[in-house]
Amino acid sequence: MCEVNAYLRKGNDETLIMEKVYKLETSEGQIRIENLFGEQKFIKVPLKEIHFDENRMIFVEPNNTP
Repeated sequence: MCEVNAYLRKGNDETLIMEKVYKLETSEGQIRIENLFGEQKFIKVPLKEIHFDENRMIFVEPNNTP
């Protein structure tokens, strides 16, 4: 089984959102992630990239500057 850690990138900073994510679903403008322990979170920012070799997925907070 392949699990990845999910991070939120804001500018140059990354914050861990969830460890050991094994399931990702999209629905109605949001993404639901679930880990091996049954915990789930709903993400409303875009998924930018997934690095399977590094076990990472990165969501990016949109830049709020004009």
